[in-house]
Amino acid sequence: MSYTKMKDFLLLFMLLILPLSGFALSSDKNQPINIEADKLDIDDSQHISIYQGNVKMIQGSLHIEADKIIFHFTANNDLQKLEIEGSPATLKQLNDNNEPVSGRARNIIYTENQLLLKLMGDARFQSEADTIDGEWITINTNTDALKAGSKKGENRVRMIIQPKNTPTSDKTIK
Repeated sequence: MSYTKMKDFLLLFMLLILPLSGFALSSDKNQPINIEADKLDIDDSQHISIYQGNVKMIQGSLHIEADKIIFHFTANNDLQKLEIEGSPATLKQLNDNNEPVSGRARNIIYTENQLLLKLMGDARFQSEADTIDGEWITINTNTDALKAGSKKGENRVRMIIQPKNTPTSDKTIK
């Protein structure tokens, strides 16, 4: 690949990554969590809560829909990990710029201490009009680092990157 093509590719890739800055609205984590489900199982000895059947969760701007959500807590009742399953499971949220970001996959795992969001199984992540599809997508929500891939020889990673808007001129030619 020539230097110019590599530079163009990196520029396009950065246009996709930049909107990930501040993946979530920082005020969302201070909002109450509202959950609806057909069934709830709580196991205090294992520090888990399992919501099953048409699960809908809202916390601030975060909206999750899934077949099953498992909350894993530490002994101090701090969130350790969130496992989300669906066909597909979906999440939508606003970032601090009030721009929508969304994801979908058959399995979504969020690990609190690593600030890692993993979308696995027919995964898609969308930020504004830019989209990335793959068998799996991993996003570090602290550094906004993104990785995506698929099984060798099968579905490839696909990205759709919209051109950056250029300001229009109010000047007219006479």
